[in-house]
Amino acid sequence: MEIRQTASSNSGLSTSTSTEKKAGATHNVAPEKGSSQPQAEGLSTVTVTDSALKLLQVEKTLAEMPGFDAEKVASIKQALSDGSYTINTDSIAKKLITFEQDMP
Repeated sequence: MEIRQTASSNSGLSTSTSTEKKAGATHNVAPEKGSSQPQAEGLSTVTVTDSALKLLQVEKTLAEMPGFDAEKVASIKQALSDGSYTINTDSIAKKLITFEQDMP
């Protein structure tokens, strides 16, 4: 199997079978031992686009991040229950306006 990165396609992944080696970064991958699939003549190729690689990188980054800050949640929960939690409406309004202005 040949894996090749392309810069021109935005379709994600595509596969094809070819007996010729294609230009670009390639990695030949051997089939798993005990694989029940017969090998086709030539090479099977998987083309990975830049957008697919970026998506994989984002998924890896997100997987490494903690889900939430339990201490912060507990402190906010306590502040809500005892009535000491304050909301800065001016700050929220400014951030909403900035967000709207930055949108295309």
